[in-house]
Amino acid sequence: MLQNAIRRIWTTLGLTVVLLSSYGCRDNPPAPGTSEPTTPAVDAAEGEDDSASEPRETQPPPSITNSLDMQLVRIPAGNFVMGSAPTDPGARDDEMPRHAVHISKPFYMGVHEVTQKQYVDIMDSNPSSFQRSGLLKDAPADIDANQHPVDNVTWYAAVEFCRRLSQRAEEAKAGRVYRLPTEAEWEYACRAGSSTTFHYGDSLSSQQANFNGKHPFGDANPAVFLNRTTAVGSYKPNKFGLYDMHGNLHEWCLDRFSRDYYKVSPEQDPQGPKYGNSRVIRGGDWYSDGRDCRSAFRYADIPDGRFYALGMRVVCELSAEGAAIHPIIATVKAPQGNAPEKTGQTPLAAKPDPTAGEDWPRWRGRRGDGSWRAANLPETWPANGLQRVWQREVGGGYGGVAVTGGRVYLMDRQRTPQDSERVLCFDALNGQQLWTHSYDVDYQNVAYDNGPRTTPTVFQGHVYTLGAVGHLNCLDAATGKVIWSKDLVGDFAARIPIWGLSASPLVFQDLLIVHSGSEPDGCFLAFDRDDGTERWRSLPDAAGYATPILIEHGGRQQLVGWTPQNVCGLDPHSGKLLWQVPFTVNYGTSIANPIFHEGLVLVSSYYDGSQTIRVPDASQAAEVVWHDRRNLRGLMSQPLYREGHAYLIDKRHGLTCFVMASGKKLWDDDNRMTPKGRNPQATMVWVNDSGRAIVLNSDGELILIQLDPSGYTEQSRAKIIGRTWAHPAYAGNCVFARDDKELVCVLLPSAD
Repeated sequence: MLQNAIRRIWTTLGLTVVLLSSYGCRDNPPAPGTSEPTTPAVDAAEGEDDSASEPRETQPPPSITNSLDMQLVRIPAGNFVMGSAPTDPGARDDEMPRHAVHISKPFYMGVHEVTQKQYVDIMDSNPSSFQRSGLLKDAPADIDANQHPVDNVTWYAAVEFCRRLSQRAEEAKAGRVYRLPTEAEWEYACRAGSSTTFHYGDSLSSQQANFNGKHPFGDANPAVFLNRTTAVGSYKPNKFGLYDMHGNLHEWCLDRFSRDYYKVSPEQDPQGPKYGNSRVIRGGDWYSDGRDCRSAFRYADIPDGRFYALGMRVVCELSAEGAAIHPIIATVKAPQGNAPEKTGQTPLAAKPDPTAGEDWPRWRGRRGDGSWRAANLPETWPANGLQRVWQREVGGGYGGVAVTGGRVYLMDRQRTPQDSERVLCFDALNGQQLWTHSYDVDYQNVAYDNGPRTTPTVFQGHVYTLGAVGHLNCLDAATGKVIWSKDLVGDFAARIPIWGLSASPLVFQDLLIVHSGSEPDGCFLAFDRDDGTERWRSLPDAAGYATPILIEHGGRQQLVGWTPQNVCGLDPHSGKLLWQVPFTVNYGTSIANPIFHEGLVLVSSYYDGSQTIRVPDASQAAEVVWHDRRNLRGLMSQPLYREGHAYLIDKRHGLTCFVMASGKKLWDDDNRMTPKGRNPQATMVWVNDSGRAIVLNSDGELILIQLDPSGYTEQSRAKIIGRTWAHPAYAGNCVFARDDKELVCVLLPSAD
């Protein structure tokens, strides 16, 4: 039956394409805001007669130019087949099953993505990274950033833009109502009657769209990679007259995202699932590979997510045709808290004891490698979930939690009564706040600015903290009294990267080592951990985001660091450079910790893939063993290693297993462990020596999994907190987790 339905749809679409193609597509794009129609004057799919010499008075206009000089073209109602077939090149499970969809009403869609000028006219602000004051500062003089699409737009801001535009006097008078497209409308409009992988055909070159032309699709040849946005309308349009549907920026849709939604999607005007934390993103962008620019490709992000490859395109309906402002657009507000109900109303199943076993005094645990010697955890969590022991309000921050000696340490940001960072200490058993240390900060020009990024390091009665804009503190762990402090920007000329200083302080013997990007030659700084005296500095590189690691190889200790320019080994006693391998990563995204096993250092980059480097001994030089730019592209999540195999979260495929020595990929979980999105994130920790791991994903779900070369096995999951990217801490029989609103202590049950 589905095959017959699809055949009928393609017959209808074939007629539509013939009628549309008779009007042609211009080779040269119009300037944004022009009113010349780019699509037929009549909706062929609605059965209109396009042979009349004069349009009827009731005939709707083929295009609209609104008060922002924004051109919108009328998209006819019609049928199409949405998604991918299993045999389609590049297809992913969440694009299946391929299914028939009927769009019952015509709508107007922006010919271009919303430009920076149009966004500023409505919102009085410009969040874009690609401005003359930002990433376009060194671009050719003839580039007009006003005509580049607005980027770094959250879903909430995109919805608010639509609301304000709808309420503008000229638009309200004309009866024009604006919203974001649904996912089905977006794909229908993108395909424009085509059944091929792209509306261009089954191949894509960067001669046709703005994406990473080094990785084209189909039989297209590699070509230019601009590494930035372009002015809207710089490439040929599709047959509906829409530009940049396969590149430039990802675009927000109205729908919530579910990887399995297509299995239950209605045929007529699908609106997406009713529940879910993330919103759908469609279209390729300036840094995507060709495979991620396909008409069927789906992405997602949390609605307050911002990114310099993420923008918007609007849909308009006419109130004369029955349009009303969408309920979501009418009242823009953030979702209510999605954490589980607070516990304490029922007796705890066991006595919490954070000191009963191994604690978590630093980033990635006691050994700094993402392992935890835990009590005997059960195979599954209790049916009614995990119990909270206590919860406390905290401010924003991506930084992790440290727990030792019965105390919990973390950092947050407070915006009132003044902008400040805080170091907080709580009693691990009951959540009582024991002390706080606060200092003023200025987060100007820091992206994703909700708070500090690092985890406190607790060692021999001191707690060491590093703030996002360079405030380094040594505090008394019992009282919070300042022992010594440094302003890395003011005193050491640290260059703050775009996402702030993120590498946690590292103790080595009597030294405290920080990754600061100071000048001159202070990419890494070492201080006397007792009095703060500078002991050494090393390398001229800028600061990245990865915490360096300590290894032992060839009979000597080494500090392995990853900067935006190099992977290097230093003598941790003196800072002397031992070896260095160039690895320049796009936009400085050296984020995830290196890991060291089998004599190999693994680093994994969002844009530039993963590589392993053989650490030299006295008889050889450092060398790259393998480099995978396509299948192993991690971001924030720290990889794990066991028995010859490594596990990382690839930005496209999710949790991925590969052979450490060769980079050979064995499997991926197709984004089941943690939600699919631009920045998939979860914190993974080995539990004892069992091959089991405990995971906190970005939806705040604590998951028990089994990992081995044969595949991913999920044993249990339970929600313990709201959305988070922060690393939890494990101590005794408790887990301590935080989001931007609260810190919680949750009881871990025992299998005994």
